[in-house]
Amino acid sequence: MITGGGSGIGKAIAKRFTDAGATVVIVGRNKEKLESAAAEISSPRLECMQWDISDLSLCESNFKRAAELIGGLNGFVNAAALGSAVVTGRGYEPWDITEEEWDTLTDVNFKAAFFMMRNEVDFMRARGIRGNILNIASNAACMDITGSYGAAKQAVIKWTRAFGKRFGSDGIIINGIAPGATFTPMIADYAHAIDQPYERHAIGRFIRPDEIAELALYLMSNYGEIICGHTVVADGGDRAATL
Repeated sequence: MITGGGSGIGKAIAKRFTDAGATVVIVGRNKEKLESAAAEISSPRLECMQWDISDLSLCESNFKRAAELIGGLNGFVNAAALGSAVVTGRGYEPWDITEEEWDTLTDVNFKAAFFMMRNEVDFMRARGIRGNILNIASNAACMDITGSYGAAKQAVIKWTRAFGKRFGSDGIIINGIAPGATFTPMIADYAHAIDQPYERHAIGRFIRPDEIAELALYLMSNYGEIICGHTVVADGGDRAATL
């Protein structure tokens, strides 16, 4: 199951996984995005499920539904997230956000991130399933934090470490990826072309979603279990990151 699978990094991971032979269900709030992603990926091993993960009451029923759709469920990729610009329609400044906007962001990026991972662990342990959980964080967690997004992503990194150490012995391998500026709709306000130079990255360009997807495939593979409870910072040498 890949949350946020209708676009961006989640969609790229879904494509890479189905290309590798996995059977995948992509999850998202927007039915049209899911259907568009499915048409683009065009794999008989891909299913769609509409779900706003901030409605955590649906976790158990939707995990079961996903397992029925694809004939079993032994892995989760938590890629759903909301950027500040998506919610506010403007840039972020700490004195330029309402409490309602803050709550909308943290409901998905912080609260749902925790409970999805916790409930995924419960689902797998209750059924004796050995598998993987991959959390998509952000290198915003490695920068000075003045808002909710980077703070939530830093929490995701810490939870990934703690849960990974706790449940690796159950055969549940939990890891994360913290991408830098990746060419997705989330950064469309300043990323206009994939070949556009990006000087903040030492490599001089934006990261491609398929590059993150390739790393995700490794971390979710049998080889990837030697990395357990860690988050790989894949940010092209972002000069703004301090950690």
